[in-house]
Amino acid sequence: MPKVKVDGILAGILAVALGVTGQAAPAQLAPGVSGSTSTETFGHDEAMRLLSVFGNCYARRYEADALALVATEPGSRAEAETYRRLFRRGNQACLVGAEDTEMRMPVALVRGAIAEGLYKNHIALPANLALAMPEAGTVRTFSEAARCYTGAHRDQARDLIENTQPGTRDELVALNRIAPDFYRCVPDTARGRGFQATQLRFRLAEALWRMPAASATAAATGGAR
Repeated sequence: MPKVKVDGILAGILAVALGVTGQAAPAQLAPGVSGSTSTETFGHDEAMRLLSVFGNCYARRYEADALALVATEPGSRAEAETYRRLFRRGNQACLVGAEDTEMRMPVALVRGAIAEGLYKNHIALPANLALAMPEAGTVRTFSEAARCYTGAHRDQARDLIENTQPGTRDELVALNRIAPDFYRCVPDTARGRGFQATQLRFRLAEALWRMPAASATAAATGGAR
């Protein structure tokens, strides 16, 4: 079985520029019973807070553009081209701070924050963006692994997204609880690979939002997938 394609985001470092760029060290979620991290906490909490605020604001104020970005395949040329088109002039209305405030970060983090914003703002899921939850043996990508996990553990994924903030210790604790079941969705040949914690969180948020209505109802009531 081929390794999980991780959409080019495993070792990304978040940089948010507020006149002077600050960097957040990415925590790593490793396979195992309890999970682990290469750093105890993120080094730039404000960066992650601003990322979350931006994603929520953008999903609410620029819904059509948010949907256009999330409609693309993660890590694809279409995603990169949509990202450049949408953000080449910035979106100052969703940035907290002075007029000179800007954000510079990998497309995967922007997409993830916006996807979480779509979920938290209860933006209706267009039928063409609904994605079925794959069975563990059919998983080929990082996003499919997230959907596989979410399909069987919707309550746990929802608790993570609704009760923790990106980049926090609480988020990491919750992800470490999730790790054993998440890795059951990852092919055997890729289970030794670590996943960056907040990027996994964002994939789970997108999976929650894109869960078809019938699947969401079944997961919420304990029914069949």
